[in-house]
Amino acid sequence: MPHARTLCRNRRRRPRGVTLIEMLAAIALLVILTSVAIPSYTSIANQYRLDTVSDEFMASVQLARVEAVRLGQDVMLQRTTTCEGTLSSTADWSCGWQVFADTNGNRAMDDTEAVLQSVVVPAGVTFQKGPAGSPRYLLIDRFGRTTSFGQRFEAFPRNQNVVDGQLICFSTGTRLRTVKRVEKCPALPGENA
Repeated sequence: MPHARTLCRNRRRRPRGVTLIEMLAAIALLVILTSVAIPSYTSIANQYRLDTVSDEFMASVQLARVEAVRLGQDVMLQRTTTCEGTLSSTADWSCGWQVFADTNGNRAMDDTEAVLQSVVVPAGVTFQKGPAGSPRYLLIDRFGRTTSFGQRFEAFPRNQNVVDGQLICFSTGTRLRTVKRVEKCPALPGENA
């Protein structure tokens, strides 16, 4: 056989797996991508927490309005003072709030009054009441209206400023709205500034 093939036994085999340089390059790329993604994730997580608090509060106000009209008496949202964090003032609602019918009209929850709803504010969020009205509660009268006009609640990331969060603004009457990245509620057309 003139053209017989011979097999070369000393053929070099290609290494299987990854080299140290390839591994280090992959790790460096992973570190770079992670350092870019974490600030973005933190911002999204903060916004989600703020939106959750605002939505929960607005739902509580709506519940209080419905119950006040249904029962024909005042219903209150009162701040909760028992939680792991320390409250900075009487206007700090960062532990959460409770909704209850104020059957005896003393503007405080007693043992005879049942809690209609209880909400806990998530960690990392400061939630506080603005300067109008009592800092400890929000009163909804038997017609479903707030008794003190121009009230606002502020939700913002802990250790940041109000302008980094959002405001829940009570306009004259019963209108409720959320505005973001401002220090105070802007006046609506027809309202006094």
